[in-house]
Parts: sequence; structure tokens; C-alpha cells
Amino acid sequence: MAEKQILQARRALNADLYEFAARESYLAALSAARAIIFEKTGNAPKTHSGARSELARLRYEGLEVGETFLSYLATGFEMKSDLDYGPVTPVQRQEAEQAFATAHSCVAAAKAILSDLK
Repeated sequence: MAEKQILQARRALNADLYEFAARESYLAALSAARAIIFEKTGNAPKTHSGARSELARLRYEGLEVGETFLSYLATGFEMKSDLDYGPVTPVQRQEAEQAFATAHSCVAAAKAILSDLK
């Protein structure tokens, strides 16, 4: 799911749909976090806060998850919430590109972690 979402974010970015690109980038990172959590625990948190706290717990227990991944789950959620519920602050190209780049690195990190688990 994370790979599909990151591709949709790239398409949105290329189409100058910055709000959609930023939202989809965050969702890709969240899906990547949920995949890690599911593979490690057998559970997939349904909420943002559940995923974030569980990933932080796994990191504390020694899972190699970068701080950028965890911090992006927080900042990405803030941006998504703003876009979903307002007040909507327009997302500029640079912000959308940064969100995409960070989410892309989160998805890549998740893929590496998941391949190490197998």
C-alpha cells in the first residue's frame, strides 16, 4: 500500500497538485510504519497516534528506525490534518517536494527493515 501511495504522491506532484501530494506522502509513510509494526507484532494500529507510539516503542527496543521517520509521522500528520479539517494553508511546491522526499525515504527504510526481518 505504501508503494502505491508514494507513486500517487509522485503523480500528484508532477501534476502540480501539491496538497494531494503532501497528503498522499504522509499516508505512504504511515502505511510503511504500519507494515513494520504488523510484521514485528502481528497487529496493525488503526490510528496515527497508535502507529507512532508503537513504532517509537519498537525503536526503543532496538529496531533500526531513523528519527526522521518518527518525526515525519508527527509533522506529516499535522499537515494532513490541516488539509483535511482546516484552516487550510496552501501547500507550496517546495513543501510538497520535501514531504514526498521524506516519505519516499520512510518507505525505502521500511522496505529495508522488512527485508531484514525475513
